[in-house]
Amino acid sequence: MRTTSKKVRFDLLHTFGLDDLEENAYLALLRLPASDERDLSERLGRPAETVSVAVDHLVKEGFIRRAGNRLLAVQPDVAFGPGLLRRHGEMQRVQTFIATLMEEYRERSALRDAREAVEVVIGAAEVMARWQHLQRAAQKEVKSLAKEPIVISADNQAQRVAMASGIVYRSVYERTMIDVPGDPYQLAWSAANGELMRIATDVPTKLMIFDGRAAFVPLMSASVEPAALVITSGTLLGVLNWVFETVWAGAVPFPATENTLGPEEQRLLSLIIAGYTDRAISKQFGLSHRTVQRRVRQLTRLAGVETRLQLVWHAAKHDWL
Repeated sequence: MRTTSKKVRFDLLHTFGLDDLEENAYLALLRLPASDERDLSERLGRPAETVSVAVDHLVKEGFIRRAGNRLLAVQPDVAFGPGLLRRHGEMQRVQTFIATLMEEYRERSALRDAREAVEVVIGAAEVMARWQHLQRAAQKEVKSLAKEPIVISADNQAQRVAMASGIVYRSVYERTMIDVPGDPYQLAWSAANGELMRIATDVPTKLMIFDGRAAFVPLMSASVEPAALVITSGTLLGVLNWVFETVWAGAVPFPATENTLGPEEQRLLSLIIAGYTDRAISKQFGLSHRTVQRRVRQLTRLAGVETRLQLVWHAAKHDWL
């Protein structure tokens, strides 16, 4: 234990710029003052000339002092005080420098993270392959916003496989997509097989989000080849999740086929056709006036119309009752 203590102590003295001989000389004088340099030389077992050089350096640095021919060690707190102050100042400068480096590191890391979080996919085949891969990798839920034009094939085999394995699909379709004759987007199949579907008059962007952890944003233009962004982390991914949930909350539930309404919607529509006012309907349903108004608005939005009369005509045309 004593050897270890000495080793640690000597290593600490090294940090103040003393070499081995100077350390030994200072410690020897600290324990027992020497009558002169020859006495110190004999005690250390080193040549007098070498010890004389070490003594001169120790005197210059304030570790020992001369009292006539005698050599005396300066008490440690005084001897090491100036060095400690210098090192304290150096440490403060080092800390300031480290803080500057950390700021630069954080800035560069943020840029690097942003670059790594956004993948750009270019080319029709590449976009299709990346889209299919993300669907196959989904484990719980796929959320999507859809609007025309649809460039990726509507025959989405990956979705069929995913839904068959229990993956939940929640989708908001722009109103124009359900009005296209012949159901080219196979919405009836999707609804019949469990896709949770809603309709919105306007969908802000095309978007698919997989398990809330990766977003796929198609970038379509008539003048350039198909491309897409894949976002896997960061603030942008959170914003896209928020965009989907906001659009979803404001969209109208879409039934399995366009001409199918639930029992309550059918009853509500029947009363509207019969000429009942919202207040009269609220008494029939036992609901508040505002709730009835909201449900009537949902029906008109689902039909893509604005007035009750237009709703009646739409219901008759599409056999809603």
